[in-house]
Amino acid sequence: MRMGTRWAGGGGGCLVLESVRLELSMLRLFITTFFVVALASAQTIVVEHARLIDGNGGTPIEDSALIVEDGRITYIGPHDGASIPEGVQRLNMGGKTIVPGIINMHGHVGSTKGLVQAAENFTRESVIANLRTYASYGVTTTTSMGTGADAMIEYRNQRARDEFQSARVLTALQGFTAIGGYPTLVPGVKGVAQEISTAEQATQLVNVLADKGADLVKMWIDTHHGEYPKLAPELREAIIDQANLRRLIPFAHVYELGDAKHLAGAGIRILGHSVRDADVDDELISLLIKGNVTYVATLMREQTTFIYGTGAPWIDDPYFTRSVSASTIQGVKTATKAAQAPAEVQRQGKQDLAMAMKNLKTLHDAGVRIGFGTDTGPPARFPGFFEHLEAEKMVEAGLTPMDVIVAWSKTNSMGLEIEDDFGTLESGKVADFLILNRNPLDDIRNTRSIHRVYMGGQRFR
Repeated sequence: MRMGTRWAGGGGGCLVLESVRLELSMLRLFITTFFVVALASAQTIVVEHARLIDGNGGTPIEDSALIVEDGRITYIGPHDGASIPEGVQRLNMGGKTIVPGIINMHGHVGSTKGLVQAAENFTRESVIANLRTYASYGVTTTTSMGTGADAMIEYRNQRARDEFQSARVLTALQGFTAIGGYPTLVPGVKGVAQEISTAEQATQLVNVLADKGADLVKMWIDTHHGEYPKLAPELREAIIDQANLRRLIPFAHVYELGDAKHLAGAGIRILGHSVRDADVDDELISLLIKGNVTYVATLMREQTTFIYGTGAPWIDDPYFTRSVSASTIQGVKTATKAAQAPAEVQRQGKQDLAMAMKNLKTLHDAGVRIGFGTDTGPPARFPGFFEHLEAEKMVEAGLTPMDVIVAWSKTNSMGLEIEDDFGTLESGKVADFLILNRNPLDDIRNTRSIHRVYMGGQRFR
């Protein structure tokens, strides 16, 4: 389902080359059939006179025209340079700002209802509800990273065929960890996360994921502050090697600096979460840049390990409560608050967040490729709303609002290898964009001022 054409892997000989050609041919057919927006409801729209931020990081176009035909952008640029067809729908958005749709590089979909994560919660209904909540907040593409059922493949494809309208989704299906490793004891994850002990197992199970149609491969490398065993280096390498061979994107949940260095040197493509045990150093920076690794800090994940213990400032915000049930909010105010109230939970969580924010700024300033992700989906990590809080947190860490927009569009589309069709707003690409009432470059909180959400040129809200 991935849109990229990068081939990574090893092996030689005619059989391998022929296999590669066949796989690429099938991939292109699949892309054409499923992932590009359906054209049955073809129309042309012109969004004019808005400020336009295309996601590439350049100067915004202050009086723009955006022309969409059959779900794709056919013109983007100054209004006075546009050749606007007769008889088309014209939307005067003067005073508003257009930005690319938000791509969330790290999410989980479908397994949580209220504050309960469980395998039995994973249904078509819950997946669609999650994806629609994402879209209502301007997230046009998300990921399901390692805690989903096989049915996610069909739900992903149904969305791609426009059988329902929502955010798009890419999936890692079931992720990998050590025997008894994190997060196998987390409610709803036991039996979903795949526990492995040999390189042969790793290779075989990556092949199974590839054959099922996964887009990414997820692994957890984290002792969770000494509570769990950690996936051994040789097993990580086997996963990465086979993922690259099968054209799946290897993604690792990481905590420690040493593990981040090992993974970057071994060919990981995405590092999820932050280095939180130490300051990042020149060695890691060099490895990340050399390997074109995308680093996704998920700052809100860190904040939600402790913030409810003292009361989250957004808990009664109407922009939050519009998508969360009253019973869930009450549970956060009581049970979640009690679980996070102990002094040690508060101390560790605050320490991890501070280190994550510091390291994000250091890596960004050094030229590392910074992506955008939230780890939304598990209990008390709320899809859609948290993407806006993540943007705010990244700015608080020292990035600019433009840096954040580039991260969620250009960088994330490159990291997920969908940049040929998604991400930045450019002629020829699928028309996924948001129209905001206020300029996010003035204040990143203005991302909340969503006037309209468009996916494939079709209005969602």
